[in-house]
Amino acid sequence: MAEVFRAVMPGAQGFKQTLVVKRIIAERAHTSDFVDMFVQEARIGALLNHPNIVQVFDFGTVGDDYFLAMEYLRGHDVSAVMKKLHEHGRVFPVPVAAFVAHEVAACLGYAHALTAADGKRLNIVHRDVSPSNIMCLRTGGVKLLDFGIAKVFGEASVDQTQHGLFKGKLAYVPPERIKNAPLDGRGDLFALGVVLWEMLAGRRLFRGKDELQTLTNVMEKVVPPPSSLNPDVPASLDRIVLRAVARDPDERYATGQDMADDLDDVLRETKYSGKMLADLIRELFGFGTTSQAAMSALTPELLADFAAPDERPPTASASVTPVTGPHASGGRRRLLAAIAGVAVAAALGGIVVIRGGLTTPHSAALPSLSMPAAMPASVSVPVVDAMPAAAAVPNAPPAAAAAATTEDDASGAKSGPERKRAHRKKVRAERDRVLRGLSIDPFSGGAR
Repeated sequence: MAEVFRAVMPGAQGFKQTLVVKRIIAERAHTSDFVDMFVQEARIGALLNHPNIVQVFDFGTVGDDYFLAMEYLRGHDVSAVMKKLHEHGRVFPVPVAAFVAHEVAACLGYAHALTAADGKRLNIVHRDVSPSNIMCLRTGGVKLLDFGIAKVFGEASVDQTQHGLFKGKLAYVPPERIKNAPLDGRGDLFALGVVLWEMLAGRRLFRGKDELQTLTNVMEKVVPPPSSLNPDVPASLDRIVLRAVARDPDERYATGQDMADDLDDVLRETKYSGKMLADLIRELFGFGTTSQAAMSALTPELLADFAAPDERPPTASASVTPVTGPHASGGRRRLLAAIAGVAVAAALGGIVVIRGGLTTPHSAALPSLSMPAAMPASVSVPVVDAMPAAAAVPNAPPAAAAAATTEDDASGAKSGPERKRAHRKKVRAERDRVLRGLSIDPFSGGAR
């Protein structure tokens, strides 16, 4: 439905605010259903003010493009965390899974009970609670995302779904939606129960080989207690999960707060501490600040050098400056390549420092090297879908620096512009080897 960009809003005296800009993709921008959902997400987002719900800052249009400006979250969604844990043959630690579910249940209880200014209950239902819409923050918090298909009941214009079009993820829909029965907040709690079961069991609950089998599983599959697959799950948590995924809405929790209250007892029983989620995210994904540090190390002049003529960085008076996006091209791809070059330079420098005391054919000739001051000790290299020839950046790898020096010596008789062009060509060729993963010898480069 939409594409999402990380953006920076500059202000006076070097003030910068990082946020997210979300806009409808071009091919959907003139489709009334998608525009209605986008507008509805903005309207509901403006009503919600809860620490576990992503914050909406602004909504508007630029030309014919609708956009949302939202809170920028540093973390990973539950789907990504489960995938990473699966790669290591692990599942969510029981206290952490209970905490994530507790936070989502609390914010769902808030949204379901929200009232208008006149005191009338709005009956907001999210309708898309799923692992990809629950964000685990690096600071240890939890946020619920994407009210794009949420519904405020009683507003006839909100849910004009075409016949045969089903909104949401099938493996998390409550049975009453499949039967086209009345829906309320207990449907969101069913979806949360499915997510909690999957976090504890480390596998999908209802997803089948096709949509028909998935829907059949939602309606008929016997749900085993999570403890049958994960012996660390206490009986008290089994009861909460099975109550949440009951097919009869009357057998589920009446409110999200009721479910959160029961999960409070589990958190005490399992001795959850406030740093467990943050520690898990750091363990699985690292510290995650290096790409931002590499970006901040690039000067405005360097940014301008990598931008295409029509992509020069705007002045500080610009309201929002896109940094990255799904359609990054031209100068932005060259910028990513440059950041990769800086990252490789830092990594190679670290290798030389770490291995300097080892006996190698070049160890006697190694100078004393240190990491560049502007770079952290570990830098993650961005992945780009089409790697261009990289431009020159400060703190080049030793081999590239040596190659540049050799070129300077060999081109002494050339004119100034010719020397610069030859120099850039040589450095780009050497850096391109690094970016394409070809072999270089950092010890030989250091010795030169």
